[in-house]
Amino acid sequence: MNILEKNAQKYFGLTILLSASLGLFLPSLGMKLNFLVIPSLFVLMFYTALKINFNKLQQSVFKIKYLVIGTLISFIIIPLILYIIAHLFNFNDMQKMSVVLSALAPTILSAPYFVAVMKGDVEFAFILSVLLTFLSPFIIPLELYFLFQSNIDISVVEIFKSILYLIFIPVLIAYIIKKIRLNIDEVLLSKEHTAISVVFFVFIWAIISVNADSILSLSSYILEVLLISIIQEFGFFFVILKISRKFLSNSMSKSFAFSIAVKNTALTAGIAIVYSNDLSLVSSMVVLMHVPMFAYIFWKKDKI
Repeated sequence: MNILEKNAQKYFGLTILLSASLGLFLPSLGMKLNFLVIPSLFVLMFYTALKINFNKLQQSVFKIKYLVIGTLISFIIIPLILYIIAHLFNFNDMQKMSVVLSALAPTILSAPYFVAVMKGDVEFAFILSVLLTFLSPFIIPLELYFLFQSNIDISVVEIFKSILYLIFIPVLIAYIIKKIRLNIDEVLLSKEHTAISVVFFVFIWAIISVNADSILSLSSYILEVLLISIIQEFGFFFVILKISRKFLSNSMSKSFAFSIAVKNTALTAGIAIVYSNDLSLVSSMVVLMHVPMFAYIFWKKDKI
């Protein structure tokens, strides 16, 4: 392992903390990096796909019971719990909708990568991520209408384009590389931490920049939003992890907990910003909470 790769692995947590700080304090430059968000996610999914055992992937498709339970927890239980918490904070309807929209986000697209870091079941994380992303454009508008009688249009076509660009194409490329057996995958994986550090540096900086001014206002509402964001990002992960270990193997429970609890709030922030900054605020705050979560995963990867 060369010096650059070794340091990229060792200081990954500091890298994303730096990018988050730049997102907060240099947001104007960060917003100019938005065009790099999609390519960054593509690279991340490609590196994840290089680690997938494609024979085991077929087995994960038939873990129907856990896929159904994961879907119900992700789209029903978590949003309703956060809706109740928002109600207890006396949030208005727009603020409650912001909380619920964030909670309805599908699994974060980088879930399989971090599950791999934790030595969890990468293949199940991949299947659950695809399923929740596929269902999200249908379920999110229905649930928001049910709770708030509010119509928010989510482009099914755009979501499916994202699934194609950010999941199926990088996975197909990785599959072909692994099939031709020229050790290209080993060469690419030898540069993994360097590539992933660059990807997250760009991604976090760009996403957090969107709501930097609101986040830094530190009003009482922002502090309440921060508490809700911590519950969403950390609370559900540790609770689901602890409960699932009573029924599942250690590797499966890591995959199950992370894939359900850590959500693609960059997606919901992008949807919400079309309507108002206020609606996207909670989703952006949870993106900020991704930073300590990711740093924690790399710090404790062998002990989770």
